[in-house]
Amino acid sequence: MPRNGVCRRVCADFQNKVFTPASGKKEYVTLNVEELEALRLCDLEGLEQEDAAGRMQVSRGTFQRILYSARKKSAEALCDAKGVLVEGGNYSIATSHCDCKKRCKVCKMEKEETPNHKETKNAESRT
Repeated sequence: MPRNGVCRRVCADFQNKVFTPASGKKEYVTLNVEELEALRLCDLEGLEQEDAAGRMQVSRGTFQRILYSARKKSAEALCDAKGVLVEGGNYSIATSHCDCKKRCKVCKMEKEETPNHKETKNAESRT
């Protein structure tokens, strides 16, 4: 039996959660919120994996697995003209400054220090 996953810290709740290709194809690849956060930290912010793992409060190895999964899913969506659906995962939204160059809601607005914890299941629970 797998052990319970550690709650991953993400900088903000992403507003756009469905991306559909111009072809109108109805197939989707599901990215967890923490996978999108890993892509954002490494590929958009340009952080090294060690620093990005620290931001998400996970080990570097765990971060690397999340990142590789996100990149594989993204490549599948782009190469096979599939849409991307962002949902699910085990994460909490950061409520303090996260040093992300003011790209997230957390850094644009000052919030109190109580965590907004979200825990959801991904595609398996929709069946």
